[in-house]
Amino acid sequence: MHIEPDANRGDVDFQPAAGPAFFRMPDVIRITALSRTTVYRRIADGKFPPPVHLGGRACGWPRAAIQRWIDDPDGYSNLPVTHTRRMN
Repeated sequence: MHIEPDANRGDVDFQPAAGPAFFRMPDVIRITALSRTTVYRRIADGKFPPPVHLGGRACGWPRAAIQRWIDDPDGYSNLPVTHTRRMN
């Protein structure tokens, strides 16, 4: 069966993604070279992206979140930014 592209779809990219949308813990350990304990310690410290729940007992890390950490592991912060007000 051959599917013809629909002319009304414009510039839709039908190429598959370059990898999975979410990484599971074994992938995160392999990609980052961190241990499971270190991953969870850094999550608690706000120095690593937290996982998202995928359903049931499954959780994973979005590809973009892992990439942000890879781009700047020392500067990564997942803690909320608090703004202080100057008092005159």
